[in-house]
Order: sequence, then structure tokens, then C-alpha cells
Amino acid sequence: MDSPFQDHEQQRRSRQQREEEQQHRNGDQQAAGYDNGWEPITPSPPPVRPSRVTFFSSNPDRVDGQSISSIGLGINQSSQSPGYSRLQSRDSSPPSSKSQFQTHDYMYDMSRTPNTPDFYHSQYGINGHQKPSGHKTGPSWAWLNAPWVMYFAFCAGVIFAGGHHIFYDKLDGKPADDQIKMMRFGGLLSYASKASLVSSCVFAFRQQVWLTVRRKHLRLTTIDSIFSASQDITALFNWEFLKNAKVSVFLVLVLWLFPLTVILTPSSLTVAPIPEERLNDTCHSIRTLNFDLEKTKNWREPDRINNYPGQSLSMWNCTAPSSWGIKTPYNDTFFDYWDQPSKPAELITQKSAISGVIARDNIAHDTCGDGWNCTYTISFQATGYKCQELGRGVGMDDSAISREGSPFNSTLLLPKGDLSYIANTMLGDYAPRQLGQLGDGGSLDASKDAPFPKTLGALQHEPVLWIGHSIRTRPDEPIQENRSAPGFNTAFEPVIFRCELWVTDYTVRFDHTYSGQRTTILKRDHVRPLIDTKFDTSKMNNNSTGSGNNTVAQPESNFVYPLDADGTASTMRITAAYHSLASLFRKLIHGEIQYIDPTIRTEAYKTRLIDTRYHLPVPDLMQEIQMFYDNFTLSILSNPQLMIVTWAANSTQRSGITDSTEEEIEKTPLYPCIRSRTINAYVYVKRDLWIAYSVAIALALTSICLGTSALAQNNFHVRDLKVSSIVAASRAPCLEELPWKSSKWGEVPPEIKQTVLGYGIVRDIGPNGTPALGSSTGSSLGNGKVYYGFAPPDVLERTRAATFGIGTPRPKASPFSFKIWEHS
Repeated sequence: MDSPFQDHEQQRRSRQQREEEQQHRNGDQQAAGYDNGWEPITPSPPPVRPSRVTFFSSNPDRVDGQSISSIGLGINQSSQSPGYSRLQSRDSSPPSSKSQFQTHDYMYDMSRTPNTPDFYHSQYGINGHQKPSGHKTGPSWAWLNAPWVMYFAFCAGVIFAGGHHIFYDKLDGKPADDQIKMMRFGGLLSYASKASLVSSCVFAFRQQVWLTVRRKHLRLTTIDSIFSASQDITALFNWEFLKNAKVSVFLVLVLWLFPLTVILTPSSLTVAPIPEERLNDTCHSIRTLNFDLEKTKNWREPDRINNYPGQSLSMWNCTAPSSWGIKTPYNDTFFDYWDQPSKPAELITQKSAISGVIARDNIAHDTCGDGWNCTYTISFQATGYKCQELGRGVGMDDSAISREGSPFNSTLLLPKGDLSYIANTMLGDYAPRQLGQLGDGGSLDASKDAPFPKTLGALQHEPVLWIGHSIRTRPDEPIQENRSAPGFNTAFEPVIFRCELWVTDYTVRFDHTYSGQRTTILKRDHVRPLIDTKFDTSKMNNNSTGSGNNTVAQPESNFVYPLDADGTASTMRITAAYHSLASLFRKLIHGEIQYIDPTIRTEAYKTRLIDTRYHLPVPDLMQEIQMFYDNFTLSILSNPQLMIVTWAANSTQRSGITDSTEEEIEKTPLYPCIRSRTINAYVYVKRDLWIAYSVAIALALTSICLGTSALAQNNFHVRDLKVSSIVAASRAPCLEELPWKSSKWGEVPPEIKQTVLGYGIVRDIGPNGTPALGSSTGSSLGNGKVYYGFAPPDVLERTRAATFGIGTPRPKASPFSFKIWEHS
């Protein structure tokens, strides 16, 4: 038996021998320019640069004595390099008619023999390639194939997205000039962001592809799908691919969906008409109303502005015949008295009754300027109706309403009566026929009629609007058209109200746009009744026209007489102007509508006050009556020829009609206004852009995490999908055992596509040849060439078992693992 000392000495010598061998190997590696961290991840350049790369040959079957397929990529070494010898290895199986590759050439340094223990590792390294010399042989742009490129591309994509947002944000609200140029530049930024993010995802996908084929043993057709999925969407129809390469499928879907960002992000910027910033400015041609100018209007003295005669709201009679040329002052027997509203006033009310407030022609152009909208506010004094509701409902107090002076009661209205609308607006109205003896122009015979009655031509009373109407109590239900309909007696509710004409202060806002004019009454302050008298119905008789001594209104002190105490007619003229407008309004709404057996006896049916579908007034009739008369007043501004239409900047100066030329408009006074305009401007919807970019960035970031995981498991060795890498990964001689067929166009037989392959460490037996698949010699691997490549699973397993030990388990497959993949 050996003594313990001898055992110890033997162990010491064995350890010393191993250290010497390790130092010898390290010395060889350092002399060749290598460190000890060499990893067999990607193929290195071949040991000897070939002098010719053959793609096609005139002889499809033989090149330099070697058998090749009709089309393919082959390397032919036509000369020997000094110190190297060309060795040929043949498969141990007999040549097959299905394959034309049976010869495998290797270049070996003959100064070292294969029997040398460190022959292969010192000459080629563990990945089976000759170690590079000290000088740099790669291309100058090889630095692009580095992991930081993936992160740089992602950051660039985020930066371009931010630039896209900043560019659109700068355009938001600006006039849409150079639309095509701006849209193209926005599309360029979108493309740059998409291209950068996609580049990072493609980089991650390449790393994941190689990790997938290392982790999974798959059919060749599935490997085809994995490698081509980024260019061929039909690869996603492979079920094995979808089932066993979920991470790669996710990355492929990201790549195919990324182009949507180029479509979605530019659409976040559109062009739309928007109002520009409102400017406090001044405007031309703004008019207002001043009824005081009626005080000086004498129909005998025509006046003109810009060759247009001024017009009044009233027409007059005179006590003296043929008074056109009479210039003497008024006296007790020579004065004017009101006859009727003027034709211009009648025309305005007729238009307004149908269309609402009438706007002056070209008012937006004259006031705001071309391409602009404007807003301004004017104040003036006119007349308006002040209304009061007297009763509502079937049970209203009709006697109290009669005491107020109403000429009717609720029994005439639905549901008790047949009327849906009744308006008495002429009670106590002024009659132009005075004394019943009228000559030409309403003249009187002073020799017979003088002295004239004190009340001749006096405005004693402004008639009150007495209005009753019925409203529907159940407007959502079908309407009851006759008394036999169920629920007719409760389907309607009578309402009675009255309105008096008051002198009123108005504040009105005007908004002018391209499409027209809009008015808003901001304030309506009732100042006083126009004629503060009360009509006495008990004294009514046939001569109640106000033309004689039989007065019917009280008090007489509030009558408006043709002449003031100073001998002028100023009070009568302005009161007559108000009365003219009101008389036209009262005449329009006077009358009634019979609902049962429909009969219409009023002009109000032609206006918006009546719902013509049911022969019923609008529900809120009292408010509508007041607004309807306000429209008449505001419509006077549409005719600047009227005396009372003046400049808003100077209400004492009549405006008259002006031409719409730029020269004439510039001559008109300026008045404060707010100008704005609608322009075609860029509208940027930030939400839409960032929804698209957020999804794209999140998907790219997820892809980068998966790519980083794949890099980590590949020992941070960057992989690519170039043809050279695929050729290097498919050079295992054992692949020649597959049933290849000669094909002019390089088609792969279907049975080969069904072959299961894996990617991992493959070690050839050595220069004497590679064993056939399933050969018993596969358990002895010797000092053959070692490299990463595609091979059947049994070859990979034999290599792994021989390299790492039989029974060594493969690591757990996880796409999120950052641990280097070993034992593969």
C-alpha cells in the first residue's frame, strides 16, 4: 500500500502538472491576444481568408472536384497558406443520393498536432475559430453592433416624440400658413420617432430570436417563422411559433403595429376655424337711436344727407289748407296734428314681424371691417311695453279683472269658451278724423269751426294691451281638438294680462358676424308711462275719438296737445313718433283666434307669437309680446334715412345713408368695440398625440427590457440576423445527414422543414470526420471543433453532457432572467 506521504506527493505532482498545463495554455492565449473571458457566443472570422467565394458555377455538380448543390453559398480555398494544411473530413455514413455535401474541409496549423492536449483551445478557442491577431480587422462602423445602440435608439425615439409635441404646441392656435410644409415636417418627426423606437425593438427582437432557438428545440419551419416574422406576417400563422416563442411573438406584433404611430400622431394636428384673440378697438358706422330729433322735424322743410331726404315715423294733418309754403309760426288756428304712421315705419314693422330684428345691409363689413367680427354696446331711450298678469286658471276672479278695465273675461277662453287668443289693443285709441269735417290734408274751416276745441288733435291716452290666451296644461300629451275629447276641460288654462307703453331706457349689445347680426338686450328700465292717463269706459260714446269736448281719459293735464306752451310742437312730435310705432304693433296683434271650429281674425297669426300647428299662442306669451315690440324698435336702425338714427359716437348727429366704400366708411365717427375674427388655425389635440406615443413608448420600453434580458442570458454578446451569422450557425457537418435534394432554386424539402433542431454548443469529433446521426461514436468527442450552431437535439445533448457532465440539468427557461445561459 502506498503511504499517506506517497499519496500526498502524488496529489502534489498532479496539481503541479495541472498548473503547468494551465499556464501553458494561458501563455498561448495571451500570445495570440486573448483574455480568459472568451465566450463561444458568435462565430469569429474563419482562420484563413478564402481567396474565392462561389455563389454560382458553370458546372452545377462539380467545383474543384467537390460536389455541391445547384444554388448556394460556398467557400472555396484555392491556395494553401504558409504553415497550414488543407484537411478534408467525410461523413462516416455512405454518401446519399439526397445530399451532395459529403466532404468537409478544415485548415489546421501543422506545427501543432491534433494529439497535443491544448491543440484546439490554444489555436481556435472554445468557439472553434482562430483567435484574432493583435491588429484590428473589423470594419470601422462595427461599433454600431453594441448593446448601447438599443438604448440610444429608444432615447432618440422619446426625444423625437417630445420634439413632435413641442412643434405642434408651437403651432396650436396660429394661423394655418404653409399647411403642407408643416404637416410634412410633423410627419417627419413622427417617422423619426417611430423609426427610432422600432430600431430599439428590432435590436431586442434579434437578441430574443437567438435566445429562443437556444432555449427551445423546434421544427425547422418554426425556426424559419421566428427568423422571418419581422418581414413576413404569415409567419404568425405557425402554431408552434405562437405556442413556444411567446416573447418573440410579442416583439413581432409590436414591430407590425408600430407603423400606426405614423398615422395616429400626425392626425392630432388639424386645421379648423377658430376665433382669434378679442381686441379692444374702435369701429366705424355704429349707430344708435335718438327720438329727440323728431322734435325738430317739420314736414314742410325737407332736409337731405348725402342726397337722401330725412324721414319721420309719423305723418301729419294741418288745420290750414295748402300749408306747404306757409312759414308763419303756429297759432291757435294754424297747427299740425298727428295723422298716421309713415310708410317707412310701416315697412320696418312688417319686415320685423316676420324676421325679427332687421339688420342694415353690409353692416358687418361697414362696422367691423373685412374678415372681422365685432361686438359693441349702445344705450338709448325709446318705448317698451310693461306687462302685468291679472289672472290665471279656470277659477280666476273675473270681477276683479273687469274692475281693472279689462273688456273681456276668462269665460271666452278655453276650456270654457271657444277662443284660444283674444287681444283688444284699440280701446281709447286716437282717431285721426277730427270734428268729422276734413278737407284736403285733414284741413278744417277756421271760419266755421273756430274756435277749435281744446282737445283737437290731442293725444289723450295710449291704449293698453288687453290680452287673453289659453295654454296647454299637458303639452307632452296628444292635443285635444274638440270638447268631446277625454280630459278637454282640464287640458287648457286661461291667462289674462295687460301691457302699458312706457318710456324705457335700453342697453343693447350687438354682435356682428359674417352670417348676420345678433342683438341682446342687457338692460330694460321703464321710466314713465308715455301718456299717464287712465281710460274711463263709463264715458264712452260715439264721439269718443278725442276730437271734441267729450273726454274719456283722466287727468286732462297729462294730455299731449299739438302745441306746447311756448308755441312749439316738440312734445307732440316725439310722442307721436312713439305712438306711431306702437299703433302699428297694436294693429298687428289685435283680434282673436277661435279654437273650436278654427277661425282666425288677427294678423298675429302671421307672426312667431302663434303656434300655427295648433292655433294656440306660444306658452310664454307675455314675455314674447315685450320682446316682439323691442324688435320693432331695434329694427329702426336698419334704415339710417330716418331722422332718429344717429351716430353712436355723437347721438345728436344724424347719420343718414352712407356708401359702403372704404373712403366713406373712414369718414364715419369711431366708437368703442371689441373686434375678433375667425381664422383657419392649427388645432393641436395633445391627448391624441400622447395616447399614441405613450402606447408606443411603453411597448418599446417593454421590448427593451426583454432585449436586455436576452442580452444578459447571451453573456451580453450582441447577435444579428445577417446571412453570415446564419451560415456560421448552420455549418455543423451533422446537418448533411438530412435528406437534402438537388434544387435549381434552392427549395428545401418538406421533410427537412419538419426536422426538429436546436441551437447550442456543437463539437465535431475532429479532423477525421463527424459521426453519423445516432452513431455510437458520438459518445467520444475528442478534440473536435467547438462552436455554436444548429444541430439535432441528440447532438446538442451529447455535446452538453460531454462538456458539462452527464446529468447536469438545463437551467429553467425564463425570458425575464438576467442570468447567463449556461449548460446549453
